[in-house]
Amino acid sequence: MVALLEEVQKTLNDWTELWFNDNKRTGYVALTDFKKQLFYGANDVKRIIDITQGRERQYISINSFKGWNDGISPNRETANLKQIRNIAIDIDQYEKGLTIDEVIDELQVMVLENVIPEPNLVLTSRGVQLFYTLENGASPSMAWLATYITSQFIAKLEHIGADYNAKDVSRVMRVPNSINERNGATVKPSIWNSTPYTLDELQSYCRPLTQGKTRKRKKNKVVSIGDYERVSLIYKINYSRIQDLNKLIQLRNGNFTGMRNKLLYMYAYHEALLFNTKKDTVTSVEEAFKDVYSTKDKPMSKREFERTVRSAYDDAQAFFEHFKANGYQIIYKANDGIKKPYKTSNVIEMLGIAEREQLEMNTLHSPEIKRQKDIKRLERNRRQQGMRTMDEYNNDRKQKQQSKLDELQQLLEDNPTATRKELAELLGVSTRQLYRLLKSVT
Repeated sequence: MVALLEEVQKTLNDWTELWFNDNKRTGYVALTDFKKQLFYGANDVKRIIDITQGRERQYISINSFKGWNDGISPNRETANLKQIRNIAIDIDQYEKGLTIDEVIDELQVMVLENVIPEPNLVLTSRGVQLFYTLENGASPSMAWLATYITSQFIAKLEHIGADYNAKDVSRVMRVPNSINERNGATVKPSIWNSTPYTLDELQSYCRPLTQGKTRKRKKNKVVSIGDYERVSLIYKINYSRIQDLNKLIQLRNGNFTGMRNKLLYMYAYHEALLFNTKKDTVTSVEEAFKDVYSTKDKPMSKREFERTVRSAYDDAQAFFEHFKANGYQIIYKANDGIKKPYKTSNVIEMLGIAEREQLEMNTLHSPEIKRQKDIKRLERNRRQQGMRTMDEYNNDRKQKQQSKLDELQQLLEDNPTATRKELAELLGVSTRQLYRLLKSVT
């Protein structure tokens, strides 16, 4: 009976339960129309429905972020991710000349053939959005895996218009029952699968992390826990590197004059670890490089662009095979013919990443910048725990000092014949401290 009750409680009955339930109460979800952005908690479900239903241009973050309970004003930065709640795929089928009905039919076939898991929620308006919700949410530390799963699903759905650019954990999607301003259609929600997933269940539909190119898995092949942890670390580092390169593109508004080709190779190398084929990698990098340009380098032809990406793909796959052959460890050895991921110092030099830019990076920073960031992080943690900043401490100290001086001044007026020892006792300070105070009032 208890087990049956637990199953009932896990069943999804409404779209809001993908964002809020008893296990998804931590952090704040963002609502935005791209003019203003507001954040809401688990007690604001009715409010969210009321202010978005029937309104145009309403978007909701697929995950939750840190906020007032963490001692900060909430913002939709990846660094402030609080809980991973959903994995979402955006399908723009109209770019492939397909109708929504054709996409729905194809999705149902792919689910029946076990190519993709059945989505929990499907939204339709001008396009189609798929949502896979996580049963208890997931830690921000698993963002790399959520992004890996998203990338793998996008590749499977590329033929019906899946958006390669829509895979960041901080992104937003349209709110169910709002209005798509592009065609005036209501964003219709439909629960397809009422049972939430775990990350492991979703990952089972992806290429195994321990594989490079897609191929049949060997029978009885067991990967040890230690090996899996090392493989996971590579994907975490890869995820952080892509995040940093995307941030750098944003900070520079796409201007990589004199270094565009270097950036292209690096970016493609890291994207290649997310996708199964060269074609998927080329498509993904094309999306990421739509706004990247150089004012000095000659325009790059499509053929040259693809040749660079394909070369990076081959190098990344060769590295991964080498990595696996060496017990999932990176061995930097000269003249072994393996092009390994660039070291941080090399990337900083090759892309000319300034100190002000390094302060915005997760991994692309010098040891000194890392030290500065660590100090600021510790200061933020202390403030969140109720400890004061140095300025606050100094101001408080000055106020206490002034209070003692005022008290001493009054004692001197009331007791002009008191000895220094008596004044110290009346003031509650040591004789040495009294002498310091006397210098300030005389």
